[in-house]
Amino acid sequence: MKKKIIGAIIFFMLAIPTITVLGETREKQTSPIDNPEDDLLISLYKGPLFLGINMDIENAGATTLNNVEWSFRTKAAITGSGILINEKIQEGVIDEIQPGEKITLQFRLFKQETKGPIGLGNLYMNASAAINGMIVRTQQRAIILGIFLIMYRNTYMDIKPKEAYERYLNEEFDLIIDVVGLDIYSLGHLPGAVNYVWADGTLNEKIPDLDPTWTYLVYCHTDPPSTASAQALVDAGIENVYRLEGNFKAWKDAGYPVET
Repeated sequence: MKKKIIGAIIFFMLAIPTITVLGETREKQTSPIDNPEDDLLISLYKGPLFLGINMDIENAGATTLNNVEWSFRTKAAITGSGILINEKIQEGVIDEIQPGEKITLQFRLFKQETKGPIGLGNLYMNASAAINGMIVRTQQRAIILGIFLIMYRNTYMDIKPKEAYERYLNEEFDLIIDVVGLDIYSLGHLPGAVNYVWADGTLNEKIPDLDPTWTYLVYCHTDPPSTASAQALVDAGIENVYRLEGNFKAWKDAGYPVET
């Protein structure tokens, strides 16, 4: 009898073409738009049975919102085989959202080439909605266990160099942290960036002294140190943590200023 049950479970898992989501994300992220009567809400949460991830974009204000731009992306770090995650950025524009109206977008996370449900690791999800240059974001870190996606805690927000530069010009970052080694940091870094090295534990020593109400931009020269460092800040209770997508090279290649 036990063999039949195990066999049925394995067949069931192999037959499902999408990811099962267990648990919910944190509360919706709210941000005022151009005037107090406008309010845009965004949230990520599990879809109906085996339909992956839903993203709600809701107009909670008193005026119609036009040309609302949205984006959704995933980034996976998985060991094992069989699981192929669609990591491309999905984006679009909603022509109009009436007051009180909620638009639901559905995303399947598997690629069609996925052969089986074997895999273990982390999945990072970022979603945003924007209107008139104002952006509302939400993000979630999840565990992948086979075909099961267990959403369990918050994560940092990836940010493209262009937006990071604009926020830098507007002095929106209270502290920029470069986590690369000192020998590389001295060759060039973002203006005003402090060097809290991830590899030697300096960043972890500094985290207790960081103001949890500040907004941080974290980067390195490769993804693993920057993602681990940004997550460490979030795990310490800091909510507004951005990670520079593409790290220092992407910033420099875009022609933005650096200092030595």
